[in-house]
Amino acid sequence: MVDISRPWVVDSPLSTRYPVYTRANVGEVTPNVATPLFWSMVGGLPAEREWKKALVEFGAFDEEEFRSDVIDIQGMVHGYVYLNLSNLRVFGVRMPGGSPELMDRTYLGDNHDAPPYVPHPDDDAPHFTERILRSVQQVLSTESRPDIEEDARTAARLRAERPDFATLSNADLVARQRAIMAGPYAGILRRHLKMIYESSVVTGALEDALAPLGDPTLVVRLLGGLGNIASAAPTQAMWRLGRMVAASPELTAAFDAGVDGLLERIRSGSAPACAEFLTAFEEFIYEFGSRSTVEWEAAPATWETHPEIPLGLIDRLRLQPADREPEQQSRRLRAERERLTEQVRQKLAADPEQLGRFDAVMRSVIVFMQARELSKSNTVRVLHEARLPMVELGRRYVAAGHFDRIEDITMVREDELDALVADPASFRQTIAERWEWYHALSELEPPFIIDGQIPPVTTWPKKKDPAVAVARPGDVLTGLAACPGMATGPARIINDPAEATDLEPGEILVAPMTDPGWTPLFSSASAVVVNIGSTLSHAAIVSRELGIPCVLGVRHATKRIKNGTMLTVDGTTGTVTVH
Repeated sequence: MVDISRPWVVDSPLSTRYPVYTRANVGEVTPNVATPLFWSMVGGLPAEREWKKALVEFGAFDEEEFRSDVIDIQGMVHGYVYLNLSNLRVFGVRMPGGSPELMDRTYLGDNHDAPPYVPHPDDDAPHFTERILRSVQQVLSTESRPDIEEDARTAARLRAERPDFATLSNADLVARQRAIMAGPYAGILRRHLKMIYESSVVTGALEDALAPLGDPTLVVRLLGGLGNIASAAPTQAMWRLGRMVAASPELTAAFDAGVDGLLERIRSGSAPACAEFLTAFEEFIYEFGSRSTVEWEAAPATWETHPEIPLGLIDRLRLQPADREPEQQSRRLRAERERLTEQVRQKLAADPEQLGRFDAVMRSVIVFMQARELSKSNTVRVLHEARLPMVELGRRYVAAGHFDRIEDITMVREDELDALVADPASFRQTIAERWEWYHALSELEPPFIIDGQIPPVTTWPKKKDPAVAVARPGDVLTGLAACPGMATGPARIINDPAEATDLEPGEILVAPMTDPGWTPLFSSASAVVVNIGSTLSHAAIVSRELGIPCVLGVRHATKRIKNGTMLTVDGTTGTVTVH
């Protein structure tokens, strides 16, 4: 039996300078145990190096404040990724208008059990505040982000120039992955990480500009209907594919028979609509095939490698009434935002200075919300071009009998790839042992907060254990208001988008997390409730673009709410009422 008490294959020592860690926010991005290939190729040190550079460029830290070649901003504990809360609190101390408490509320919400902030002599330094102020001024005066547009062209070019993997040797596949990760990916990732801080400046400035009006709902309402949101584009494309299905009796019959074998049935169809759908679906996969539910992993089930996942999402969208069209919803929300913007302007008109500040901030909101989502899409698309060679290597070793499944490649560290290529058979036992270890850790619920000392892993509760009470009629669950609006309907618990065909029109989607790979399900739901997430998470941004009432950060929602329970979701107040 595997000994899980020892550090996981890619665990690393925690920081003593920044001792408090949390699963908040990062649990949305990496909900599962990190595979060795992911953490050594994508996360861990590769991401840490760019993250540190982003913080230094923003002016919040000096490079020497971090340990060299050790992760400080992130954490890795028995396979689970953590975010360093102490580091975020120092950022809050140095940020003009910020505080450790503000960072706690931003990432943890109002109800949390994190230890109180303990000042360190090096936390508060005037030169950091001056540097951050210069970054803030630059952000609020920015009118466009051509660098992010150029990254989009780089991502598109990498996709267009993808070689025929059949012509590459195993060593060539490894070399291609490394060239992309060390080349275009590194810079694109750094700009995306810096964009996270820049976009938080913009939303913070919006809150300040609206503070005199005393209406806390204005911020979320003014963040909707921005248009040109990259992470909403796949949903709009899927909707058009769904309309093609709804308009064709032959396509409808093919979908009615289920997702298994669906593409083969469509290929054998004689109606022109079948050929049109296949062409459109191929174009969709070319453009959006990099998306998945765990988008940072080394070999996730992407829409390109697992086309049955987007087909299942399209299957749900085809059943929706025409008035749920995402672009139509987006236009409606844009008109509502413009009306609300004008109402706010009229209320601020008596103070020209406040009005001017509000107008400038709203321009920044549009620029940075659009750029932030495009930045994430760029990063994932380039990463996809680096991890597909790893998927191909896994496929070859399955065919040769060295691997049992393609995903076995993820149990190898990046620094072991050369040895793997030299002697793949020698890794068979190691991979089997690591999978056993991985599955044992996957059964456990990691601590939400770690304060210096890691509780023994043998004391961690099992995820399947009923750790929370089921919500009863009359209970009101609270979270973060992500998209305004109200909807009532039966709950549908979905733990994986592969279960998309379970979601019926009018139901309320209750999910553990929602990376962009989830968001096409939003248009199939009357409202969305999510265990984790923040106001600037991709789920929040996409829900506001699609006009779907959404409440994030409802702790243990997928455990507390049962299928079929009638709910009322209020995306304006951030409440979920159980009937």
